[in-house]
Amino acid sequence: MRPRALLVGYLVLGLADTVFAAIDLTEPRWVTKTLLMPVLVAFLVATARPGTRSGLPIAALAGGFVGDVGLLVDHDATFMIGMGGFAVGHVCYIVAFRRAGISMPRGLPAVYLLVWAAMMALVWRGLDDLLVPVLGYSLLLTAMAVCAAGVSWRAGLGGALFLFSDAVIALGIAEVDLVPGQDAVVMPAYVAAQLLLALTWARWPFGPANAEAAADPRSTAATN
Repeated sequence: MRPRALLVGYLVLGLADTVFAAIDLTEPRWVTKTLLMPVLVAFLVATARPGTRSGLPIAALAGGFVGDVGLLVDHDATFMIGMGGFAVGHVCYIVAFRRAGISMPRGLPAVYLLVWAAMMALVWRGLDDLLVPVLGYSLLLTAMAVCAAGVSWRAGLGGALFLFSDAVIALGIAEVDLVPGQDAVVMPAYVAAQLLLALTWARWPFGPANAEAAADPRSTAATN
C-alpha cells in the first residue's frame, strides 16, 4: 500500500476512535484503536529513509499497540500491562533518539522536570495503589519527551503531545477535574504524538527526490 494511503488510513482511524471515545462506545474501538499502531508501523516501513535502522522505532510502536489494547479493558491488571507496553516503547524511543543524535537545548530538562513535578503534585493523592507505578512511568515518559526535543522540532512536538495525553489520563484516574472533555482530548494528542515521533525516521515528503538527502539518519533528524 502507498505511504499516503497508509497515512490517510491512520488519520481516519484516529478520528473515528476519538469519536467513539468521546461518546463512550467501546466495541468499535477494538477495531479502530487496535489498528492504529499496525497501520503506523506499515507507514514507517513504507517510508523509512535509506540506511535507517528502524527496528527500535517499530518496537516502540509495538509497545504502543500493547498499551492501546491494555487500556481498552477497564481492569487494573490490564491497565498495568498497557502502561508496561508504553514504558517499553519509551525506552525504545530513547535509545533510538540517542542513536540519531541529540542536541539538547539548555535548560529544557529542568523545564520538563518542573512540569512533571507540577503534574504529580496534582494527581498523587488520587492515585492510591497506582502511585509508585505512575511515578516511575511518568518519569520515563518525561525523559523520552526531553530526548525527542533534542532530535528535531517535529519529534519534540510529538514527545510533548505524548506527555500531554498521558497527563490527561492521569488527571482522570486521580479524579482531578482540570481538562474538560478528557476522552475527546486524549486520542487526538496521542495519535498526533505517535505520528510525529515516527516521522523522525520517515522520508517527508515521500517523493524519491528526498531520498538521497535523507540517506544519513543523523543529518536528517537534525533538520526534521
